[in-house]
Amino acid sequence: MKRKIRAVFADIDGTLYSHETGMIPPSALGAIQKAKEKGILVFAATGRHMLEIRDLGIELEPDGWITLNGALCFSGKEIFHKDPVAKEDIAVLLEVLEEVKFPVQFMEKDLMYINMDDEAVRKALSSIHTPYPLIIDPKRALDHDIYMIIPWVKEEIWSRVFQKMKHLKYTRWNDLAVDAMNIACGKKNGVLAACAYYGIDPAETMAIGDGPNDLELFEACGLSIAMGNSEESVKKAADEVTGHIDQDGFAEAFEKYIFD
Repeated sequence: MKRKIRAVFADIDGTLYSHETGMIPPSALGAIQKAKEKGILVFAATGRHMLEIRDLGIELEPDGWITLNGALCFSGKEIFHKDPVAKEDIAVLLEVLEEVKFPVQFMEKDLMYINMDDEAVRKALSSIHTPYPLIIDPKRALDHDIYMIIPWVKEEIWSRVFQKMKHLKYTRWNDLAVDAMNIACGKKNGVLAACAYYGIDPAETMAIGDGPNDLELFEACGLSIAMGNSEESVKKAADEVTGHIDQDGFAEAFEKYIFD
């Protein structure tokens, strides 16, 4: 007997969006449409900024978005959850940047920018199909809500900076880059906020993802599915494993675990 699923929380990169084909498999889009027709809510849960999503050319209309690893969550134009970076930590970072120069991306709700040009960052962003952000004076961050920062710096330097910041946590996803956000932030909190907003029991939700930052999705949802292209640690943490993204694994999970 299949579980009752009222909402699905799906990662994007490696889960919905294939970097091999540069698109969302048609079968995945079909599964999402079928779910919505059956009254099942579908949320995109990503570490990316909405500007990146648009630049990728992703044509996706979920019921809601959990972006920047849960730092900014919204449905339509209405924000139902946000966890900006503490201004105290922004001030510490800017003070460090006066002495030690390294690139840092700053993510506002409608703007993404960086403090300097850097060829290594250009190459890394190109590999994930993200245009180089605008170069803007980082002091702007003191006067606007910042939902994520991405310092492009080796761990030996960043760890010393991080020790001075009291309300921040981070995940390293590149030898030179970390996603850093409010310590209260995370995809798990985004899921719980969405469930509270829509009146859904988290036990009646399904998570589907492929990377370490999706483990929080797995913790929050009643059923967790790892893509066949996931890292082994992610597969081990999931309740079930579906097929590879480029072999219709996303649609397969919907058919197997939630559709009649």
